[in-house]
Amino acid sequence: MILSLLLSAAATQAPAAAPARLSPEAADARCVVVLGFINAQGKLTPERAEAVKNGTIYYLGKLRGRNPGVNLPATLDAAAKLATAQKVNVGSEAQRCGSELAQLSAATARPAGVSATPRKP
Repeated sequence: MILSLLLSAAATQAPAAAPARLSPEAADARCVVVLGFINAQGKLTPERAEAVKNGTIYYLGKLRGRNPGVNLPATLDAAAKLATAQKVNVGSEAQRCGSELAQLSAATARPAGVSATPRKP
């Protein structure tokens, strides 16, 4: 669901550009930048806005988890400048970021038939 929300939010964005190989940190920072761009466009339904917010928190957490001393403003500024210079396709980047979020969502989903409340002994 998160993937479809991100894809639909980014469907009409920038023209395609050749994808660049990014370090894991740069890729996560780019996801934060892309999600910020999508959010800044406005016109998001509450559900889409929530998905963008949760995705942003996830990628910020990955950045901090990988490097607790990371300078987030500098890292995100560098990611934004690189994305602008490379004229990245927001839709493609949203798809890349959203697919990771969708995999995570699927992996953490409850299997069918599993009760959310514990059984009494």
